[in-house]
Amino acid sequence: MELEHKIVYFSPAGTTRTVADFLATTLRQRGCQVSMVDLGAGGTQNPSADWPQRCCLWVGSPVYCDHAVPLVEEFINRLPTDSGSFSVPFATWGGVTSGLTLLELAEQLSARGYTPLGAAKVLAQHSCLWLAEHPLGGGHPQTEDFSKLQSLVTAVLAKLAAGGSSPLPVAELDYLSARLRASSAQKSLAAIKAAVPPRQVDTPLCSSCGKCVAACPVAAITMENYPVISSECILCLMCVRTCPQGAYPFDAAATEARIVAMAQSSDEAKETQVFF
Repeated sequence: MELEHKIVYFSPAGTTRTVADFLATTLRQRGCQVSMVDLGAGGTQNPSADWPQRCCLWVGSPVYCDHAVPLVEEFINRLPTDSGSFSVPFATWGGVTSGLTLLELAEQLSARGYTPLGAAKVLAQHSCLWLAEHPLGGGHPQTEDFSKLQSLVTAVLAKLAAGGSSPLPVAELDYLSARLRASSAQKSLAAIKAAVPPRQVDTPLCSSCGKCVAACPVAAITMENYPVISSECILCLMCVRTCPQGAYPFDAAATEARIVAMAQSSDEAKETQVFF
């Protein structure tokens, strides 16, 4: 029986979805059976009863605060164990640092019995800099990035054809410098959320159109008289990006300055890299 490839991803701004779609297209062109799961609002966040006994699971997340989005990690922790399956974690990052994302995803997948055969960190435009004239990662992913992903697919399929006996050493994903690794280990989405006031709409500007409710990838916004953001918010800023009235306060210049400074202090090469 042909081994199914399942591509599971979370993509608030759309870049991780672009990578997932490219992987799916490339695998199908190679004759593979492929299914996709979007973990966004309304998507399947629990492995269903018909989850294949054995598969090659491609798991994608944007990098948030140097880690995968918690929703992706939660999905992995609900996977059936000891299935003899394989995995390929991939992450999109905006030119600051990919952090510990790939390492942690590979470790989590290994613990559930999904042997890593490869991995990828894909450079992309930083999702917080959509208003910047020259955003970090601007223009990515591009042809060179996709070419590297094609190489990854080729390598993974070759490993599967050989019975999956050549797993990716997880230690290869521990590629950060000691300084950057220590910095990433101290960061988390929860810590950032605890340090900033909850986002609130500027009610005199809000028209209660509901576009932010529809755009929220984790269904964290409900419409009362005005939008109300719950503790499920992941700080993706999709509410800010989609509001036609500019009713969510956002200092684009200060955000850009902060992120650029972080990128300048990072010694990670600003490029897509694949591992296999």
